[in-house]
Amino acid sequence: MTIAAHIIFWGSAIWIGSVYVFYPALLILIGACRRPSQPVPVADDALPSVLMLIPAYNEEHVIARKIENALSLDYPSNKLEMLVVSDCSTDRTDEIAASFAEKGVRFLRNTEQKGKIRTLSELGAEASADILLITDANAIYAPDALRMLVAPFADPNVGIVNGNRRLIPSASMAGEGEGIYWRYETMLKKAESDVFSNAFITGAMTAIRRELFLPLPGYLEFDHVLPLHVVNCGYRVVFEERACFEEDTAPHASAEWRVRVRNAVRGFTMVLEMHRFLRIARHPGFVLHVWLRKVLRWLIGVPALLALLSNIVLATVHPFYIFLLFGQLAFYAAACTGWLLERIGRARALLAIPFYFCLVNAASLVGLWHAIRGQRLAVWKTGRA
Repeated sequence: MTIAAHIIFWGSAIWIGSVYVFYPALLILIGACRRPSQPVPVADDALPSVLMLIPAYNEEHVIARKIENALSLDYPSNKLEMLVVSDCSTDRTDEIAASFAEKGVRFLRNTEQKGKIRTLSELGAEASADILLITDANAIYAPDALRMLVAPFADPNVGIVNGNRRLIPSASMAGEGEGIYWRYETMLKKAESDVFSNAFITGAMTAIRRELFLPLPGYLEFDHVLPLHVVNCGYRVVFEERACFEEDTAPHASAEWRVRVRNAVRGFTMVLEMHRFLRIARHPGFVLHVWLRKVLRWLIGVPALLALLSNIVLATVHPFYIFLLFGQLAFYAAACTGWLLERIGRARALLAIPFYFCLVNAASLVGLWHAIRGQRLAVWKTGRA
């Protein structure tokens, strides 16, 4: 029994270490050695035409600011079209968005609630602009963000350009944890873009060549599937660090929980259907990258639980394992303390790391369970509620 416990414990430790330390370190090291050149800014007359798609569901608190932000971007107005689509909003979103018609902003309202992905799929398939830009109603762009975002398309091998998300911290423990996590994630996105292509993208600032746009069923996610499709077509998915936008962090743990469960359901569904979008035998290196970069991280709750259980068994074998068990128990105790602080509206950066780790990985396991059972989430609603 102790032999099996040793194998399970150290196998779990290697899994966790590979996902969070060893593979990321390898990406960063290789990326630092390559140092790709920065795209050269393009003259106004040579800039591509862009269609900005803004899906909205009950976004009355942010939609006016979003449209005003889009209108103020440093980009030729004759090359930027904005389309706001309300997915049967029940608040003042429609009224506010429609009020910008005189400024050239188009507005549509779905006749039925279709969800974000289905809505964008139908609109993107009919677009005529050179570049389709998918964004969110709460994503606020820097003035030069769009110019920076389209610059890499001067390289004919680039199919998708992903922007740099900067989070505005909230007072919640979940928001504090998300902010710390995203700084780590941004570092990895830059490194993987330099080495391969981004395995996953951030939907609040995703620019894609119109001819590469792929309509999807509502239960999948552009963030997960479009990189597979674009790489399969022979193009790259790159991260443009200079194209910045801001979003709020999670206002509370329950909002982050809903977002994470939904993303996990769609992510694991993508894994089950990966062969539809990427020829696995033709791109084995990228498939391996996708698994090491994200899929094994979504499953990290499995080795974390196994490491704890096997450590309990091994604690009777050697004092070294007692020390490791104490460390694990202290980590989870810190997560529980973070949860208690979340309940009373307090945040502590040191406790936010174990709290957020447990939150997102528990949500991923719940999402895995839903995906295995065949649950699909086609209708999108904001996670800020």
